[in-house]
Amino acid sequence: MEKTRKRGANVGSASILLIFTVLSLISFATLTLVNSKADYNLSTNLANRQSAYYKACHSGQAFVAAVNSGYKDEEHQNIAQKSIPITDNQTLDISIAVNNSNNSENLIKKYTITQWQIVNNADEEYDYSLPVFK
Repeated sequence: MEKTRKRGANVGSASILLIFTVLSLISFATLTLVNSKADYNLSTNLANRQSAYYKACHSGQAFVAAVNSGYKDEEHQNIAQKSIPITDNQTLDISIAVNNSNNSENLIKKYTITQWQIVNNADEEYDYSLPVFK
């Protein structure tokens, strides 16, 4: 009687399974690193944007306080206006109506803020092209 050797399909299945597992772990680690770098860049840009916005708001509050204390440099028809840059393309536009009446109820509030708005000064033509090699 001659014994025949059976060759099973699972001779290297453990090695192949290990290789696929390591490859999937490497691909998920790479995706995680790319995603974390994108999140870091986004949070850094947002932090810089918020910092610039709050600096402009602080300057705007100083302008309002100056108008309240009698500042009259850029006043046109009892309206004081100021444009404070936030970024290269955006400004914080402030417009204040100065109250010159001497009524007893208006002595406390000498001004009314009529505009506190972020204005986009960039061109309105958007670039819809995709940076893809042809």
